[in-house]
Amino acid sequence: MVTAADGTAIEHARVEIVETGGVAFSDLHGTFRFEDADPPVELKITHPRFVEHLLSVDSGETLSIALEAKLEIYQRIAVSANPGEEVFSPVSVATSVIDIAESPVPPATLTAAVAGLPAVAENGQGGMFQTYSVRGVSRQRVMTLVDGMRIVGERRAGVSASFVDPGLMGSVDVVRGPSSTYYGSGALGGVVQLFPREFDALAVEAGYDTGGDENFQLVGWGDGTWSMGIARRDAGDAETPDGETLNSAFSQVSGTLGREWRAGKLSYGVQFIASRGDDIGKSNTDFPDKVTTYPEERHTLLRFDVQSDNDWGLDAWIHPNSLETRVEEGGDVSTVENEATDFGIDWHRRLRLSDRTVAKFGVEYFARRGVESLEGDLDGREDEAGLYGAMEWHRGSLTILAGARVAFQQQDNAGFDDVDDEALTGFAGIIVPFGDGLELTANAGTGLRFASLGERYFSGLTGRGEVIGNPSLDPERSINVDVGLRRFGKRLFISGYLFRNAIEDYIERVEIAEDLLTFVNVDSGVIQGVELDGFLRVDAHWDLLFGGHMLEGRDDDDLALSDIPADRATLGARWKRGAWGAEARWEQRFDKNDPGSGEKPIGSASLVSASLARSFGDAFSLSIEGRNLLNEEYFNAADRKVPLSAERSIGVALRWRR
Repeated sequence: MVTAADGTAIEHARVEIVETGGVAFSDLHGTFRFEDADPPVELKITHPRFVEHLLSVDSGETLSIALEAKLEIYQRIAVSANPGEEVFSPVSVATSVIDIAESPVPPATLTAAVAGLPAVAENGQGGMFQTYSVRGVSRQRVMTLVDGMRIVGERRAGVSASFVDPGLMGSVDVVRGPSSTYYGSGALGGVVQLFPREFDALAVEAGYDTGGDENFQLVGWGDGTWSMGIARRDAGDAETPDGETLNSAFSQVSGTLGREWRAGKLSYGVQFIASRGDDIGKSNTDFPDKVTTYPEERHTLLRFDVQSDNDWGLDAWIHPNSLETRVEEGGDVSTVENEATDFGIDWHRRLRLSDRTVAKFGVEYFARRGVESLEGDLDGREDEAGLYGAMEWHRGSLTILAGARVAFQQQDNAGFDDVDDEALTGFAGIIVPFGDGLELTANAGTGLRFASLGERYFSGLTGRGEVIGNPSLDPERSINVDVGLRRFGKRLFISGYLFRNAIEDYIERVEIAEDLLTFVNVDSGVIQGVELDGFLRVDAHWDLLFGGHMLEGRDDDDLALSDIPADRATLGARWKRGAWGAEARWEQRFDKNDPGSGEKPIGSASLVSASLARSFGDAFSLSIEGRNLLNEEYFNAADRKVPLSAERSIGVALRWRR
């Protein structure tokens, strides 16, 4: 068994018998096996992110090998932050793991946490409900998951999982690139998956930020087998650098409760998440003439999973949710109430066919019931089923991946004919190692997104105007390719990808009159670009971080597509010595002068943030962080109604852990 220093299993380690050249690869559990090797033998264990290890074996007993990471950051890259998570994305695609606990002052939303990654950016209008784009793809084209549970909704701007307080987030996995084959409809651009924080002792945290007088309090407790946490966060209206008020106030309480246990050859897990948000402001340029708020947002998620030592697993979950929208203009008040119950079940089996071949297959079902908009002519239901399979081969030094999914969907709404769709998606990828931690990756995949119930059937009031649904929408299809080069050195990590995503029947929201919108399929669109991510260990105390992206999106008439973020470049430094730690980050956002439908040109901006932290023993820590320190006036997205972003703010956080 191959593990990291902390005992976490390492997958894809290459184990070679030096004398004969026989090769095996470690699996999801870090295990490998040689059927025809007689000790004594010498084994060479290699992995691009870990130091090469030589081991002499004198018997046929089971053995455990702990590898030393070349850099601590590689262990988080190589080993998923969600041990045992069975919906696996291919190892050849670009993936980032964000440890929320590393933030000196936790970000207010999930979008704020992920928007600093290469090719990931804010999208749509501001506030608590601001969404994100991944490689220029946004709204329902990016799948959002909470511990394997698919988060969907009828907001045309898409969804995020900001109903979970960031202090209760353990980690966030961001998969950039083709993922529909592995995750189902809606993962054309990638996947953002949040995993709840696991408390192993008593923890108490509190913080304050000058932006909107935001404050939070958190209490967590656990013992390694169970964990619970509850957080409260409240904020008033923030201001822009020029003194304008933003409609960004909110109040939120959320909690998590998890339990894991074993019985015989089976492992069980239960996760419960509940959230209540009140008086959430929608920050846009209509304010204060037109005020949009969300008086109530409710989420309850319950997940049960069972995993067998024989590599099969079953996950089942349910998610009742509701959202009320209130629009006040000129003394007139309108409200829209949306509610739904979403649930899913997934059975999967992983097979080790040989020392060099692993396969996985499964069946997945996702459904929505009671999808209602009481003022928007929506009273629908949705069913989606998928059969999927994937294989991973190791041939010589190459790793080859391939997979396919057959998906079926049915939607209906009162007063309309049922709509049935089906689609086949596929994926192929390869990793070519060149030694010394350098590897080339290439991926190609077909993507899929069925039109949502809201896009097809909702007609009524939204936060940005009246919307008319289009029942005749066709599914979106895409062909997504990328080529990447990654280098895992003892001091330097660098990763660069070139990508191209061609989308057919692109579902676009268009304005047919002032504040009157509908949805149509445009013929096609192409999004292409480059992303860079890097990390340099200067010495024992200093690290440098750098990255950025350049993207372009055009339709078949050579017009700009919406949701393509401005180009960016970032440079940061991190310092730690004893009980002290500090971090600074500079981000250059370039101007965007060719906006898409529903967008506006935006100028460039230089954004600077910095933090300072001090620990007092093992239990107590104090940190302070400043955002937008240059007090720049900028728009964080090109949406026509997005207001200027918030002014300079200073936040402070206190943490105590037993």
